Amino acid sequence: AVTGDGVNDSPALKKADIGVAMGIAGSDVSKQAADMILLDDNFASIVTGSFLSTLGRLIFDNLKKSIAYTLTSNIPEITPFLLFIIANIPLPLGTVTILCIDLGTDM
Repeated sequence: AVTGDGVNDSPALKKADIGVAMGIAGSDVSKQAADMILLDDNFASIVTGSFLSTLGRLIFDNLKKSIAYTLTSNIPEITPFLLFIIANIPLPLGTVTILCIDLGTDM
């Protein structure tokens, strides 16, 4: 990571893994070259920002897992109904059985 606020820092900001520019005192060139801009020019904001981005990634990963689980558990439950509507195949399971399967997969 590289921090900078001047025009002469922009090549280093572009080349770095993470370039951090100052928002108040920084030049427009350094802001455009940076990956992250500190709006309050406080170095402690880098730690806060990295913590929040890690937390955001964790939430996003958990959301993807939740959606994948929901889809994989609901698609087999909805398939008999789609076959009943589209192909006029009789329902192989009764209402109570489907509710029991739904209760079992949601636990």
